[in-house]
Amino acid sequence: MKGNKDLQFCLEALRSLQNRNGPEPEQRSALEKAEVKLKRLRRKPNPSREEIFEAVREVAEAIINNFLRRD
Repeated sequence: MKGNKDLQFCLEALRSLQNRNGPEPEQRSALEKAEVKLKRLRRKPNPSREEIFEAVREVAEAIINNFLRRD
């Protein structure tokens, strides 16, 4: 999955969220874990559907929690 542009876009968006003004340490940690999960997914040549769904779930959870805690 190394050449996937959508995956690269997601990684860049996560980095952008991390670099925003003042995410709390736990928010930054959740975003870093999501980024690591996507990087692992990118390294797999043929990930299974379950692996893809798990990565998407973890990333979505990190992003949602990041925005809900800011309010």
